[in-house]
Amino acid sequence: MIGLDDKDIWKYERDLRKFADKAFPFATRNTINRGAFTAQKKAKENVREQMTLRNRFTERTIQVVPEKTELNISRQEARVGSTADYMEDQEFGHIKRKGGKDGVPIATGYSAGQQGQQPRSRLPRKANKLQNIQLSKRRGRKGASKMQANMIKVKQAAESGQKYVFLDLRRGPGIFKVLGGKRRPRIKMVWDLSRQSVVIPKNPWLKPAVDETQPLMPGFYRDSLEFQARRNGLFGR
Repeated sequence: MIGLDDKDIWKYERDLRKFADKAFPFATRNTINRGAFTAQKKAKENVREQMTLRNRFTERTIQVVPEKTELNISRQEARVGSTADYMEDQEFGHIKRKGGKDGVPIATGYSAGQQGQQPRSRLPRKANKLQNIQLSKRRGRKGASKMQANMIKVKQAAESGQKYVFLDLRRGPGIFKVLGGKRRPRIKMVWDLSRQSVVIPKNPWLKPAVDETQPLMPGFYRDSLEFQARRNGLFGR
């Protein structure tokens, strides 16, 4: 319960406890739920302002679990947060490390149809999503240099109609899309695998929302107490 030096709040609280004790938990429940939904709204605003959103999915992951049935005010709670794991990484920061011999996969601007744009502002196109890419297991000619092996892989992919190929170039390994015909194939990187780790900087979006909501809670509490007092006919006592 929030303690306040406010005569109206004190009076509403006193009257509810004295004349309509069963209504008091509804006032506290409405207060914490209103606070949670307000924090949710502010968190979504923070996300829109601070992050590069590629669709509305991230905003939709920010949800509230309101208090619904608990009448014991000491056990009432409402929760606000995100159902997406990566939003925790944004809130607290994280170091993403490679899971195998190749580096952390990072989608390029080309994968989303945004040639040369980094960071990209859209998701990779469906065909360019990592889970949809199939790579050939063919290897370059034995004894060939790395450059020759890469050229052979690209040529073999073009001749067989393979759309994607893994190459280890000077700038590092990656997954490339094979373009053009069989005679003069070209490549464009869709996934960069050159980094051993990626640092996700701390970018708090939830704590600031909660901090902004906290000063509003006394007003929410007063409104809830007043509503229950009016509902139970306690005005004028």
